[in-house]
Amino acid sequence: MKVRPSVKILQSQGLGSRRECENIFWNSEIFRDGIQIDPEIDEISLGDTLLIDGKSFEITQHKYVLMHKPAGYETSHLPSHNPSVFDLLPKHYIKRGLQAAGRLDVDTTGLLLFSDDGQFIHRLISGKVGTKQEVEKIYEVTGARPFTELQLQRLLEGVDLDDEPEIIYASKANLLGNGRLELGITTGKYHQVKRMVAAVGNHVEALHRRVVGPYELPTDLAVGSYIEVDPSPVLNRNTSKTV
Repeated sequence: MKVRPSVKILQSQGLGSRRECENIFWNSEIFRDGIQIDPEIDEISLGDTLLIDGKSFEITQHKYVLMHKPAGYETSHLPSHNPSVFDLLPKHYIKRGLQAAGRLDVDTTGLLLFSDDGQFIHRLISGKVGTKQEVEKIYEVTGARPFTELQLQRLLEGVDLDDEPEIIYASKANLLGNGRLELGITTGKYHQVKRMVAAVGNHVEALHRRVVGPYELPTDLAVGSYIEVDPSPVLNRNTSKTV
C-alpha cells in the first residue's frame, strides 16, 4: 500500500517509525485549526499546527532552537560523566536529528543553539553569516580576581596561545560590575575564553555566554528552558537583525 504523504511528514517530525506514524495518522485524534482531520480525505502539510491526542506540534521542515544551558550538562548525545543537554529537549526533536551548533563546557552556562538544518549549523560554526558578517560570541566572565583595564587592553591587542599559529584577538572587552569581564570573540578555538583569560594573568571562575551572532539570550528565559527562533538572520546573507 502506498504510504500517505501525511505519514511521511509525521515521520519527518521525529514522531516515530513509519508504522508508528501510520498508527498516529489513522487512529489518533488530530485537530488542525480546531477541526478534526479525517484521514480518509485530509492531508497534513508543512506549516500546520496540530493537536495530536491533546499535544501541540508545529509541523516544520526544520527546527531552530535556543536553549539557556545550565551548568553541569554536557553538549553531547553520549555524555561521559554528566547529563546531556539533549535530555532537556523533547524526544521528537532528537529523533528528527537536532544537533548543537557548537559546544559549551560542562561548567559554562548560557546561550546554546540547536537545529536539524545543516546549513544553519555550518554558518554558525564556521563563523561566517553569508560572506561578510562574522559570528561574534559574547561571554560574561567571572575571574579569580577582578579584571583590570590593562588585562582588557591586552585581550584587545591579542594574546599568544600555546599551539595556535596566530595571535588571538578579542572582538570586544569591557568591564562589568564587580570586576567581571564582557568578552567578545569571533573564532572558536578549544577552551578559547579560558585560555585567553589565563594568558593575561587571570583564571575563569564562571563563564556565561549571552550572545551568538544575531541571537541574544532572553533575560526571562529560565535556566534549562528553550524557545524556537527565526533562522533568517543567519540564512539570509549579511543581515544583523536580532531575534
